[in-house]
Amino acid sequence: NDCKCKAVVSTQSTGAAFATFIAVLTYLAIGAAIFQAIEQEHEIEQREQYDKQLNALLDKVDPVFHDELKAPCHMIEILEADPNKTAQWNFVNSVIFCLTIVTTIGYGATYPVTDEGRGFCIFFALIGIPLFMACLAVYAQHTANLIRWIMKKLGLTHGLEDEQTEKMQQLITAAFCLTVILTFSGYLTYMEKWSYSDSVYFTFISFTTIGFGDLYPATNSTDFHIIFIFFIILGLISLGTVIEAQTTNFGKLLSTISSSCDCLCKNRCFGGQRANEVD
Repeated sequence: NDCKCKAVVSTQSTGAAFATFIAVLTYLAIGAAIFQAIEQEHEIEQREQYDKQLNALLDKVDPVFHDELKAPCHMIEILEADPNKTAQWNFVNSVIFCLTIVTTIGYGATYPVTDEGRGFCIFFALIGIPLFMACLAVYAQHTANLIRWIMKKLGLTHGLEDEQTEKMQQLITAAFCLTVILTFSGYLTYMEKWSYSDSVYFTFISFTTIGFGDLYPATNSTDFHIIFIFFIILGLISLGTVIEAQTTNFGKLLSTISSSCDCLCKNRCFGGQRANEVD
């Protein structure tokens, strides 16, 4: 009966995790479609306005120099224009933008410029952030359970106390997280032609949701975006598990230090009282 109960609970937990994941994906897809509908129209208007200004400029210049003028004009557009003049609000890019909202990474490479887009961004974040955090917590717990199960199957926990088992689990989780970071960094180095140190830096800044935005991938293929989304989610889960474990460890350490200070203060106070009584 106990085994059957555990199996039912495990099945329900897995089902809940899958349902949460599907809910997040659906929410991202709906948000991306709405952002695309709002911002892409404005982006097209900006592009048409730019083309008109460029053509008006070229009409005043001898046709022989047209090609020479187009290149610097395009460079000025990239350097000085709003991101939406050079970035395209296609569906995949919109999904990545939505992902940076719910994960709170916020690179700043693309952002809404219309009033409607900014208003929807606030609404989207209010629901999306807690939804994604709930999903992250569920999968972090499943990751911990999976690692614990693998350790048990491999016999790594045999003869160990609970505290020793927990430390080993934290080490394995940290090793898994490091593997994800180094693998994604290698992929970015290959695709973006960055130095490996820059790739590691970008990966860590992304997985911790700091998201400075000083580095951002320029590759715009669908395959790259899919792999990018996969590693971001995997990295958030793995590093989140590590950070949670370290938070618990620091909490225990601070509690121990606090207890030691309390004992020390009590000993000094009571010791001083006893010395006075003797005198």
